[in-house]
Amino acid sequence: MEEYRMNDHRDEHRMGECHKKRMWKYFGVILATFMGSFLAFYFVANCTVDYLMSHTYMMKKWHKMERAGLNDFDKTDKMLSKDFKDMSKFGGMFQHKSAIDFLKTPDSYKFVVDLTPFQGNSDSVNIETKGNELEISAESSTNKHNSDTYTKMSQTYILSPNAKLEKLSKKKVNNKYIITVPIED
Repeated sequence: MEEYRMNDHRDEHRMGECHKKRMWKYFGVILATFMGSFLAFYFVANCTVDYLMSHTYMMKKWHKMERAGLNDFDKTDKMLSKDFKDMSKFGGMFQHKSAIDFLKTPDSYKFVVDLTPFQGNSDSVNIETKGNELEISAESSTNKHNSDTYTKMSQTYILSPNAKLEKLSKKKVNNKYIITVPIED
């Protein structure tokens, strides 16, 4: 009977070792499968990225991308030209008309400042001289109907050496501010 028990114990021990070997075999197969899958994915991804970054692929696709970009610009151009055809509906805020008109007569330079953007206020116009340079600037801000508007303009003129900036005169006529600089020979 004891011999039988010893044989059982040996059989159990052999079965335990067999079971462990089988477990390690399954573990090895699963590990090899995961590693193989990872390496295959890495290889394919690496090859794909290398191909996409190669000069030959980019040169093939360059013309298509360039055409697509130009088409986008053309669409934007068409949209903007259609939408902004009639700028008068915006109250002229996109018009590029100068706020200062310049006239040269034989005896003077005349600068006519349109005071409309500055609510007709001639005090918002600043005049500075330096050498033979004349700088005319103006700014104003308004708050109407919960909307703030800020307008600023500056223009510098370089006049001939015979212009007498120290004798300049200013006067307001209606909605115009006229600056006159005499010319002496």
